[in-house]
Amino acid sequence: MYNLKKEGTKVEVELSIDNNEWEDGVQKTYEANKGKFNITGFRKGHAPRKVIEKTYGDNVFFEDTVEYFVNKTMNEILEKEPELEPVAMPNTQFESFTVSDGLKMKIMFEIVPDFKLCKYTGVDIKVHTDEVTDHDVEHYIHHLLEDNATFEVVDRAIKNGDVAVIDFIGFIDNKEFAGGAANDYSLEIGSHSFIDNFEEQLIGHKTGEVVDVNVTFPSNYGAEEFRDKKATFKVTIKEVKEKSLPTFDDKFVANATEFETVDEYRKHVTAHIQDMKRSDQDSEYEYNIRHYLIDNTEIQIPEIMIANFVDYEIRNMRDALKPYNLSLEEYIQQTGGTNFDDYVNSMKERTLNNIKARYIYRKIIEKENIVVPEDELAAATKDLKTHEEKVQKENELVLTLTNKFLKEHNNKVVVPEEE
Repeated sequence: MYNLKKEGTKVEVELSIDNNEWEDGVQKTYEANKGKFNITGFRKGHAPRKVIEKTYGDNVFFEDTVEYFVNKTMNEILEKEPELEPVAMPNTQFESFTVSDGLKMKIMFEIVPDFKLCKYTGVDIKVHTDEVTDHDVEHYIHHLLEDNATFEVVDRAIKNGDVAVIDFIGFIDNKEFAGGAANDYSLEIGSHSFIDNFEEQLIGHKTGEVVDVNVTFPSNYGAEEFRDKKATFKVTIKEVKEKSLPTFDDKFVANATEFETVDEYRKHVTAHIQDMKRSDQDSEYEYNIRHYLIDNTEIQIPEIMIANFVDYEIRNMRDALKPYNLSLEEYIQQTGGTNFDDYVNSMKERTLNNIKARYIYRKIIEKENIVVPEDELAAATKDLKTHEEKVQKENELVLTLTNKFLKEHNNKVVVPEEE
């Protein structure tokens, strides 16, 4: 028998097994495990329990029997109270055992407590407009022209928009630093691809000049050791190129695209941008509904649940980087992250939101009885072989239906791009 106590996210089960129950459990454990033992004079799996206990010790089945009762008790609890689903493996605390008195122990685990959903239908959810503007079309066309630009070497001072071919060497505290040098680098002035006002300091200089460019690394620079450091770059200007964009006319369109005229291409661009904006707006609507639900539903997530997931992800990341002889800390730095602690905190926040969303959506699915029609499920899973694949596919379809329900039962409020 067991006695259950629940406080917040913590559940404690006091388990008492009398001597008769214990004996019955040992016998069941023996039946389940006797095939593992090789005893001289007996076929494998046919040695009597007493012989096995005499050979391997009276306690040979003790741990397996304890596990049997823990699993049996947990199954009974979850059958009666399925909402007490553990979020991590239960811990056990042994208290006492004798053959005459039986077993006394505790089972402790954490759960996600019941919670009240916020209002999840009839809510105003803001999204940005999907209107296609003249600016959108002109911006798209400008990229096409940029892709087809030509460059001519000129003998004059650098202007904004030119491409300067340069050699450079960087110094911090009068010492050259690793990664701060390059030869024959083509830098478009005004692209802001270099830090601080590096590019602006080349304006007005000509081919053959050597220019000292003084900059300060930003405080959020990817490589931590360079943040807020002042640096000087010795820059040699080797060539200046003037960029020319082609004329946007029927001839250019026919040569550069699958269309024949400017008018045809503009119509295509407008339709293409419209499709992208509608898709983006739909994704934004779905995303904003999700975050509305997370922000407005009070639900207490056990810390162990977040910690276990983060630890698992970090182990996976470290294992994935081993073949490249790269530590996770180095990877974070090289990909523009800040530091390891910030990376972990960010992962914890994402994990917390993901777990919250999982339980919120599960409750909505239960309340609204959202299920995949049998014929649709059969069609979607007919080529899948394993039970796990079929369950995963069903979960994906249910989530799609849930998002559809939420989008249909809330109010999409369109706002201008600048809001």
